[in-house]
Amino acid sequence: MKNKLFNIILYIFLLNSINIFSSDTDIKEIEPIESIHSDNNNSISVNNNQDNTEDITKKDTDSIDLKSKNTISTNKDLRNNKKEEDNREDRFEEITDRTNRITALGSAMGAVDLSKTPANKFRVGAGVGHSAKNQAVAVGIGYAPTERLRLNTKISTTTNSTRANRSNGISIGASYDLDW
Repeated sequence: MKNKLFNIILYIFLLNSINIFSSDTDIKEIEPIESIHSDNNNSISVNNNQDNTEDITKKDTDSIDLKSKNTISTNKDLRNNKKEEDNREDRFEEITDRTNRITALGSAMGAVDLSKTPANKFRVGAGVGHSAKNQAVAVGIGYAPTERLRLNTKISTTTNSTRANRSNGISIGASYDLDW
């Protein structure tokens, strides 16, 4: 019983000591920020509660105008972002296609083996390469002026590309046998 009585007295004391219903007329109001992307330089301000109705109406109109401007600005930003994203996707596809063409060229050149050309002889070779819907052909010629020295050259081109997108490659090489 003593605990209950003590709790009730403490509760009443706390209620009386805290002024819940303040009669202070200097209560301030903070206006919310409409958008971080607004073009106007509005800042948070503290106003008295004694604004007249004309000021409130003007603020509402300004708020609506600001929201309209923000919506238009946001929509414009979204359109610009979409254009940039589409351009990046096109560039990515272009880079991927070019990489696949170059891989096909390298595969075709790699298929032309001119390493075993006999001394004082010419050797001719051809090869085909493929990489992700891209085909390439290569031809090459090799010559061995001595038993140890070999010279070669190869050229390749893509076969399924348009003239504007066609890729070509050339390689020139020499090798010398060492007795190590």
